[in-house]
Order: sequence, then structure tokens, then C-alpha cells
Amino acid sequence: MYIMKILIVEDDKEIGKLLKLYLSKEGYEVIISETASSGLKKYYEENPDLILLDLMLPDFSGLKALKEIKKEKDIPIIIITAKGEEDDRIIGFKEGADDYVTKPFSFKELVLRVKSVLRRYGEREVIKFKDLEIHPKEYKIFKNGEEIKTSTLEFKIFMALYKNLGKALSRDEILDSIYGFYGEPVIDRSIDVHIVNLRKKLNDDSKNPKYIETIRGVGYRMVNDEN
Repeated sequence: MYIMKILIVEDDKEIGKLLKLYLSKEGYEVIISETASSGLKKYYEENPDLILLDLMLPDFSGLKALKEIKKEKDIPIIIITAKGEEDDRIIGFKEGADDYVTKPFSFKELVLRVKSVLRRYGEREVIKFKDLEIHPKEYKIFKNGEEIKTSTLEFKIFMALYKNLGKALSRDEILDSIYGFYGEPVIDRSIDVHIVNLRKKLNDDSKNPKYIETIRGVGYRMVNDEN
């Protein structure tokens, strides 16, 4: 079963601890960073599903981190601001922030905001990735405007890798990701066959991959341009 991952970038240790407590109770995996630079590092390493980003951080502004992340990938981000930072909130929205909370805030309300933002993203009809357009509801992938014909299982393997962008997944981990909605056993090594088919359809060179990379001794990963 896929567990959603939330990255908290917050230099106040007590707030970070309480956020982790509340979000963990809701079944999320939670990672905490206390600086913008370490937050960016964790973002590229962990590929979270949502980021809670404080704007006032000790090394550099959360707005700078927000801009860099949104330029690389359209991931949901909720900014955390202090009272009187209206200008920063406005800039944050212009840079792509999805919501904001003002300190001091209700932790229960923040959890509801997290769920709401994730739900909105889950309902989006189109995901743009590199030169691809992905339509999750329709199980379709388009490349440069032309549909790439994939089987249902190929599409789900692609999405399992995309949801873990930049992270190497073993064959078992890929199977675990798709079991929940596929419902039938899939032979471990058959993943290799489906990957070969996906690469052919995407015109992806296995020696110089743009999308799916083979990690020897591990499995596969979706190529993140920061890798």
C-alpha cells in the first residue's frame, strides 16, 4: 500500500515535533528539515507528496526554496507564515503555493488543509512531466500531443515510478505499489518485460534514459533531472 510522504521544513523544533505527531496519526510518513538548504536536499532525496514550508528559515527564505521546487515539479506546498507577512503570502501564491497557515495555528485545522490540498491534487485531470502529459483518470499518456498506447498494468507501473520520482524501487516495491488497485498476482520478473515495453513506447533509450533508469542490483527509478 502506498503511504503518502510529507516533508516539513520548519526551524521551530517544537512545532515540527507536534506537526509530525498529528500527521503521523493520520497515516502519513513525515520527514523534518530545519533549514531551507536541508529541506531542498530532502525534497530531492525523498520525493514527498506534499511540503509544509516555513517562510522564515535560518539560512535563506522559504520563498526561494518554493520557487526552486515549483520550477522543477508541480508538487503541493502549504506555506507557514507569521502574522504581518501578508506580502510574503502574496508572493508565495504567485510562486505557486497552494495554501497557507499563519502562526499560531490549529494543528487539527492544518491536518484538514493538508488533506484538502492532497485531495485537490488527486483530482487533477492532467499531470505534466518533461514532455509528457499524464491523464491518471483515463490511464493515458501523451508525448508531444500524441497518445502513447499502454496497457493498464504498464500505466500503473509508470505511475508507481513517477510517484517515487528519483527514488530507486525494487521489483517487489513496484509490485507492492500496484497490488492495491490491480488485485491479481504479478510475477516479479514480468516487471522487466513491462519496463521494456514502456521504454519502446516512450522511445526511451535504456543506455541514456530520459524516463526510466535501470539501477543495477536494485530495480528501476523514474529519472529526476537532479539525479
